[in-house]
Order: sequence, then C-alpha cells, then structure tokens
Amino acid sequence: MLLTEQNYYEKESNIEYCSASQYKDFIGCPLRPGCEERALKTITGEYQPETTNAMLIGSILDALWEGCNSEELADRFPDCVSTRGATKGELKAEFKKAFVLYDRTIRDEKFKFYMSGEKQVIMTGTIADLPFKIKMDSFMPCKAIIDLKTTENADMDFRVYIRDSGNRLPFYLAWNYDVQLAIYREIVRQNTGDILPCYIAAVDKKPHPKPCIINFETKVLDDALERVKINCDKINALKHGDIEPVRCNSDECDYCRDNYECVVLSTSEFEAHDDN
Repeated sequence: MLLTEQNYYEKESNIEYCSASQYKDFIGCPLRPGCEERALKTITGEYQPETTNAMLIGSILDALWEGCNSEELADRFPDCVSTRGATKGELKAEFKKAFVLYDRTIRDEKFKFYMSGEKQVIMTGTIADLPFKIKMDSFMPCKAIIDLKTTENADMDFRVYIRDSGNRLPFYLAWNYDVQLAIYREIVRQNTGDILPCYIAAVDKKPHPKPCIINFETKVLDDALERVKINCDKINALKHGDIEPVRCNSDECDYCRDNYECVVLSTSEFEAHDDN
C-alpha cells in the first residue's frame, strides 16, 4: 500500500502498518499502560480513543509549523473553531495556546533551525518482520530527524512521577519518545542508508513557554530499538489474529473502564488494593 498524506491515518493503513503510536498502544509506556484489546479495537475503528485538548493543541502546533493559514486550520480542525459570535471562524479560546507556543518557538533561532527540515515526510519499512510507517515533523536528509512535541514542563530538573514504579523520569522517557525516534531512525536507515541523529524539539505549555532541543544519544536509541524488536512478533501475531488480545484492566485505561464488568468485592479485597 502506497502511503500518502490523504490515506496515512486510514483504517487500511493502520491494519497494514504499525506506527510508533500504535506500538505504544499495544505495549504501553511508563505513563500509560498498553492494552492489546484496546489497540486492536482502535485499529479496526470499533473503538475511538478520546482526543484531548492537549493533543489538539499539539496537532495545531504541528500544522502551524507546516505553514497552515487560518482558513486551512479551520478546515483541518473544525471542532476547534468557534461557530458563533464575534469570534466566529476563529479558533476557540482553549486552542489559541497553540499560537502562543508557535510564536514562542518561531522566534528562537535554534528551534527554528531544527524545525526547518522537510515537513511530514512519510516512509515505510520493516522491523523484525513487522511493517512500520513513520511520518516525520522535520526531516533533514543526510543530517537529522526531528520530532515536535509539547509538554507540561521542559525544565531540565523536572521529572514525571510514575505511580506504578515510583520512579521519576524526564518527560521524553515517561512517554517513550526514545522508542518513537528509534523507530524513525531505523526506517530512515532502511530507506536512505543513513543512520541519522535524532532530536526532540519541545516546548512547554507554561504561561511563559520554554523551548528546548533534546539530542538522543546513540545508545539510548539502540537500546530502545532492541526493546521494539522484542515486541514485534507479538504485535504481528495479534494483528493477524494468531493470538487473542488481553485487556490491561488498568484504572488508567479508558477502554477497560468503559467495558468493565462489575464484581462483588469484600471490604478486605477492596482494601488490599490501597496504594497508600
């Protein structure tokens, strides 16, 4: 299947190819459990994950860096546009944060340099017999791969608390962005022969946004790619129906909460799950 901007996110594309986000939906990351049943239902369209305002702000920021004007933004994000009053046709107030983030990043020369590559470049390849697709925010042929991210806090000393493990991780590890860039780097290598440096161009959403560029060291990406390879056989088997998917049954999983079947618990059983 030849992938284009028009069919990249279509059901058929998601069935044929895995992506970094689909991989994380199956396997999870420190901040979000993987759920095999949720991932498969999402691929087939039987389940529609919630699109949060934070996700939409990130997507609008991507579009602004692609060069979209106000009219194009309204076409791409109709649910984010006001339909009445003095602001009719404009982004709703809660999404205008994307303009603040864009204005902050565009005036930072280093950030602007890293985001000056070719936008939304699509490539496909295979990792451990599992077909993958990637779509890069900023691709500099022969030079670098850059992914644009928003985060709550880009300060160097900030760490995200992971409840299940008790660990505190930088935001880019909490969301497994190392895995995403390891996949990108490998698929680019297969298409071009080049093993390129990989970067996150991030900006936080504080009242005074702070941009940062994070260069992923080779060993970090090598280790992440090995973790990906370990899980590819299982994802392939799940997507082909060779094995049955398992629900994660996590309280953090909206799908499992929506499909939870109530059981009778004794007080001692209920209290045994006390995290305190």
